Amino acid sequence: MEPSFSSDGRIGGFFMKLAKFERKGFLALLFIFLMLPTLAGADAIVLKNGNRIEAQKVWEEDGCIKCDQFGGVVGFPKREVLRIEREQSDEELDGVQKNALSAEKINVNSEKAILSEVRKLYLELMSFKDDSLFHKVGFASENKYSKWLDRVGKLNEDSRSKGLLKKGIPLEDLRDLGLEYFKSGGKETAFSRFANGQFRKAFDL
Repeated sequence: MEPSFSSDGRIGGFFMKLAKFERKGFLALLFIFLMLPTLAGADAIVLKNGNRIEAQKVWEEDGCIKCDQFGGVVGFPKREVLRIEREQSDEELDGVQKNALSAEKINVNSEKAILSEVRKLYLELMSFKDDSLFHKVGFASENKYSKWLDRVGKLNEDSRSKGLLKKGIPLEDLRDLGLEYFKSGGKETAFSRFANGQFRKAFDL
């Protein structure tokens, strides 16, 4: 006897169930396919109720926040929207990275410039610390030594000088070293040896 493929037979019922299963599978695949543009979206709408809707394009129109969804357009009243998140494009990311690198270069150049100035001031102090005139007038106003002290003071007020502490170069020590040499007549003291050690190490002298 031939097997029955009718809806009343066991084999026929099996194939009907299989057909239903395949239809459901197809619908599931279709849903996933339709969702792909959303999942790969660049922007997102975050609602006040906590829901988040991702889309390839989000815009404002007629008092609503709208986006592309499922092949159509979906809109939300602005009062229901907490925020809009926009993903940066590759060009924008490149711009951010370039700006960051540019800022880093500026910081490096500024640091090098102020280090060079401090090094110059230190070497100047080393050149006049044994001058008899310096031992006599010190940093009294209207002489070349007072101008040196003024330059140290102005450099200390420069915002870039804050980074010098990380390198073990407090500008106060440079000023105090000058004052120490004036008091000692150019002779080395415990403080001058300590300060010189700091500066020579920082400047590889």
